[in-house]
Amino acid sequence: MKDHRKPGRPDFILFIPVVILVGLGLVMVHSASSVQSRELYDDSGFIFFKQAMAMIGGLLGLLVTLLLPHHFYRRKVVMYLAVAVVTGLLVGVIFQFEANGARRWYNIAGFGFQPSDLAKIVLIMFIAAYATAFKDGPGAWFRRLRYIIPVLAIFCGLILMQPDFGTTMIIIFIAGIMLFLAGLPSRFLILGAILLLPMVAGLVVTKDYRMQRLKAYFTEEHYQNRQAKLAIGSGGLTGLGMGNGEQKLHYLPEPHTDFIFATLCEEFGFIGASALLMCYMFLLLRGVFVLQRVDDRYSRLLGAGLLMLLIVQAFINISIAVGLFPNKGLTLPFISAGGTSLAMSLCMFGILLNISRFQVIENRMVA
Repeated sequence: MKDHRKPGRPDFILFIPVVILVGLGLVMVHSASSVQSRELYDDSGFIFFKQAMAMIGGLLGLLVTLLLPHHFYRRKVVMYLAVAVVTGLLVGVIFQFEANGARRWYNIAGFGFQPSDLAKIVLIMFIAAYATAFKDGPGAWFRRLRYIIPVLAIFCGLILMQPDFGTTMIIIFIAGIMLFLAGLPSRFLILGAILLLPMVAGLVVTKDYRMQRLKAYFTEEHYQNRQAKLAIGSGGLTGLGMGNGEQKLHYLPEPHTDFIFATLCEEFGFIGASALLMCYMFLLLRGVFVLQRVDDRYSRLLGAGLLMLLIVQAFINISIAVGLFPNKGLTLPFISAGGTSLAMSLCMFGILLNISRFQVIENRMVA
């Protein structure tokens, strides 16, 4: 009989790619942000300092989530309290300061906090809990979706009001993947897709800037994508060297956040970009390997949702940088400047590590 009462050690192999990514991220933020940091704050290291502080906070969060049993998040009082807090934060942020035409951040003691990043994690926890709740049988999925859909709709609706269309689409995609993995019948998934398509189309055509962005993607190369490609191409095999990139000098917008991958390619070349992609691939493969050895539906689904969120967001960010997708402000997990993104990514990783403590091999816990 498989015993889940005594968790073992976390899977330390999972640490390897994340340590490399976080270290590489600090290096790139320091290099890519120095010019803007000097102009905005009269200190070339100010943005890097904020990123380092976010990393320290994220590591503390990682330690807490590593030690706290992940089944704690399944308790009703915890889930509904988290949903209530996130809902309140998403409502409140709509009345905060505007930046680049959107209201997505709280300014707390000079640090920005983006509640949509927290909303992603809470929603994944909520879906993992209710998609594995109730005994399988007739009507089970109706009961599960009765809880999941309202929370999903509330979070997506409030994030759209910021407005943040891209994050909303990522949340819906991750929710769909999780429900598929949980065994949601295909008829529900098909019906959901049929209902969503006209809604998504309506959201695009009713906002002029979204239509312009889409038209630019199909008819002409956007300025940001053109500069990103120049940065990527100029890096060659080994790059121009750390700190020697030129596109960050007011040519490439957001070189330390949305387009940090292009900056990395320019300074570290094909070798640096390959190392980055290998880290994400290793994290995905090792994560899948670990989750397959966890003998608990809730744990596997929770881990799969968190892992997919990290990998999907990385894939989209890199795809935008190379021109495969239309522009969308989205950070590269563990790499881009952005305190909320880094801290939340490390907390998600801490939960993954906690789940890895419950692997079962040959009817025994991993020691």
